[in-house]
Amino acid sequence: MSINYTTIIVITTPYAVNTHHDQIIFSNVGGPSSIILPTLSGTGNAGKSFYIKDFSGNSKINPITISAPGKTIDGATFAILNNKFSHLLVTYDGTNWKTIA
Repeated sequence: MSINYTTIIVITTPYAVNTHHDQIIFSNVGGPSSIILPTLSGTGNAGKSFYIKDFSGNSKINPITISAPGKTIDGATFAILNNKFSHLLVTYDGTNWKTIA
């Protein structure tokens, strides 16, 4: 059995996550970058998740900022990836985003 995930390699910034298409987002931008989570509402979207990873291993010198307009990520206005090959799994709880890993 295999599970297939829709994966995108981001090479431009800012990148707005596509709610209906993206699942795994690899950031491969040559400088500091920004990933913008979609604006979701209602409990019907609860459980929607995105996995974001530093694809190139450069986030220690070129941080990746993850934002969620109008929402929070674990109570903060943004999350940041700033270690080599760091990653983050975010899940929408029906109100805001929560980090899982």
